[in-house]
This record gives sequence, structure tokens and C-alpha cells, in this order.
Amino acid sequence: MVEGLDLDALFAEIDAARPSLDKLHRDQQEAIDRFVQEGFATRREFLLWLQELVWNSMGRLHGNWFAKVARDEVVLSCVITSEKRRHYRQTPVSLDAAATVRRRMAKKFIRPACRAGYRTLRKDAQEYVQEDNRVDVDDVSMFAMRPSLQTLKDRQTVALRKLLDGFNSEDALDRWLHHLDDVTLGELDRIDADLDWRLEMERTARDVLLGDRADHARQREQLAAFYLLPAFSLTPEPMLVRSQEAREESDNQQLEATQI
Repeated sequence: MVEGLDLDALFAEIDAARPSLDKLHRDQQEAIDRFVQEGFATRREFLLWLQELVWNSMGRLHGNWFAKVARDEVVLSCVITSEKRRHYRQTPVSLDAAATVRRRMAKKFIRPACRAGYRTLRKDAQEYVQEDNRVDVDDVSMFAMRPSLQTLKDRQTVALRKLLDGFNSEDALDRWLHHLDDVTLGELDRIDADLDWRLEMERTARDVLLGDRADHARQREQLAAFYLLPAFSLTPEPMLVRSQEAREESDNQQLEATQI
């Protein structure tokens, strides 16, 4: 064995023939590192990280998994590392024990899902053979080098943040519901085909979405975990089918479709 061997640095020295795969692999590693080593200050931060995980795993984690971990008080007391962890368990385990739980969750669920996501992208990753066509992964900002995937991913983040913030009117809520067709590719129907009507008829749910109390914010987090994340998890793979890989030109920051 060679002491001090830095695999990340050594691999980075070798040009990436399939940079979209390398970009995904890096994003996955960064996400796992944050989960295991740092945890999250709030459940809101955790929910936003889970939305990133939807894409880092290319939707290979079942929607029910997202709904469970984001609402399970034992899990939350381990992934939230601030004092807010006591909101979920009055006497949570030690931070060291919580870190062990996160590491085990990563090995049991997160890394295998990321590996499956890697395989999903692998069959569509383009190879850059010619030297002058090579792409420096450090210059890649788009998710998997695909503008359409980055656009959908960004819009989902906006929709999730808006739900967590709440709405100032029923008109704003209705517009948000309409945009859900776009950000879920219509897949929300598979989670709850009657969501619009349910929110209209259940006064308590509308109060939660339009309210500004702390308990309203916590209940909106529950709704995000139960509806949005599972619907988001259905979108990466079908979106990948027709997406085109593109590289960013560092000279003018414009996108150029690859012709490989």
C-alpha cells in the first residue's frame, strides 16, 4: 500500500473521455460527503439536499424512500446536526452515533442508488475521442452536461422552495399547482391525481399552505416530503431519453452541441 495516495487527485490528472459521467460521479461524491460528514442544520436543508439526490441517483431511489426518511423522527434526529435535532427526539443519540447512522445509510441506500444512477447515464454518455474536443470537468456547470436536465432540476428547486416558504394568496397557490405539471412532467398524477381538489376541499391543508406560523412551516415540509420528492423522483430517467449532451465553450460561455 502507498501511504498518502490521493485517488481524487490522481484520477483528475487523467483526461475524462466521458466528462458527463465524471461530472455526475463528482456531484455524487460531494453529496455523499456532505450527508455523512456534516449533516444538516434544518429539515428544510435536508429536503433540498434530497432533491439534489433525486438527480444524483437519476431517480433510482423509490419515491417512498424520500417520503419516509424526510418524515421519520429517528432519521431526522440523526441527519440534523444542529440543536434542532431535539425537535424530533427529546434525547437524541450522540453526534458520533448519529454520524455512524448517516454513514450506514449512505452505504445501504445512497451509494447503491448513485451507482444505479451512474449506470443509467452511462449508456447515454458521449465519448470525446479527439484531443481538441476534450472537456475539462472543472469547467462543466450543467448537470450531466445536459441543458434540459439542468433546467428541470433548477425549476424543481424553485418549486420546492416556494412550497416550503408558503403562499400569500390562493391565486399564488393555484399558479404553483399549475407549474407542478411542468416540474414533474405530469408525473404528479401517479402520486395523487386529486391533489388540486384535495387542497381545495380540505381547509386545514389550505391554512397550512397559506399560513405563516412555525407549525405551518413544519407541515409544509411534511407535504414536500410526501408529494413533491416522490413526484420528482419519477422525472430524471424519462427526461434523459431525449436530452442532448452539450459542452460549454469557455470563450463565450455559450453552449455547443456535441457532434461525436
